[in-house]
Amino acid sequence: MRAVTLTAVSFALAIAAVVFLLVWPVYSGFNNAQPTRATLLQVNGPHILIPVMLPVFVTGIPLLFRKQSVRITAAILMVGFAIISGFSIGLFYLPAAAVMVLAACAPEGRGGKPTV
Repeated sequence: MRAVTLTAVSFALAIAAVVFLLVWPVYSGFNNAQPTRATLLQVNGPHILIPVMLPVFVTGIPLLFRKQSVRITAAILMVGFAIISGFSIGLFYLPAAAVMVLAACAPEGRGGKPTV
């Protein structure tokens, strides 16, 4: 696969993680013996959009600037984010980080010609 395709897949996986985290009820508990469920946005408020959207921006930058150095930087940032926030939201971004690492390692094919 080409690096651009892998980068686009990583971007799509990051968007899927955002949608899942903002829509799916990830919190559960009890309120007066009644089970309750809440989304990340309901519990933490709108300020949670900044850390949730950060990986989307990081994976989107290599789509705009198609250089291998940008993909390598994005891969390092994604893996770091997944590790640092691994006990909360980071594990949801692990697939996007793994695909970005593959995109950073993939050679950039030009004009349909295979690169050696």
